[in-house]
Amino acid sequence: MNLSDVALLAKEELSLAEKGIASAKVVLTGFVVVFAMLILLIFIIKIYGAIIQKAQNAGKKSKEKKAETVAETPAPVVAVPVAPAQTDGVSDEVVAVISAAVATMYGSSEKARIKSIKKSSDGGRSAWAKAGVLDNTRPF
Repeated sequence: MNLSDVALLAKEELSLAEKGIASAKVVLTGFVVVFAMLILLIFIIKIYGAIIQKAQNAGKKSKEKKAETVAETPAPVVAVPVAPAQTDGVSDEVVAVISAAVATMYGSSEKARIKSIKKSSDGGRSAWAKAGVLDNTRPF
């Protein structure tokens, strides 16, 4: 093929019908590829969801078995001493809940003692609001 043949091929143009057919082929191929990939992704996500659900159901079953064994054996009651004068206006119910949480965390083997319970003076922001401020103001 020489230079004159290339020039002749370049001068030949496709008719309007041939251009339409070529562009329709490109568009159709694009649609087929896109929808095939979407269907593939749907199947992958469904399979992943089924695997996760099986794992969660297995975890629930094991937790139920553990709960049944724990329900059969009563937990020992552990008292965590709190000095009533050092609660700074905190109600007795709150003190009881905090004491129960400490007793649950440390159990009866550790010697845990609550020395004081004070209301926080954080300016009215919740822990979530503080975390948001810290996250948004952290340097790069």
